[in-house]
Amino acid sequence: MVLLDLGPGPMTPPWLPLLMVVVLLGLIGFLYWSMRRNLNRIDFDENQTATPAAPAPGSPASPLE
Repeated sequence: MVLLDLGPGPMTPPWLPLLMVVVLLGLIGFLYWSMRRNLNRIDFDENQTATPAAPAPGSPASPLE
C-alpha cells in the first residue's frame, strides 16, 4: 500500500503557484478598493471628546459589588 504516490499521473503544472499568487493578489486588491470607498465615508473627528455613560441612579457601580 502506497500512502503518497508521486509517480506518473496528473502533476501540478509549474505555473499553478504563480497563478494562485496572482489571483490572491487580485482578490486583496479588489477588497481594498471596495473598502476604500466605505472607509472614506467614516468621519474620524479627533477633536470631539467622548463622555462616559453615567450609571442610572440607584444602580450599583458594577454587578459584582
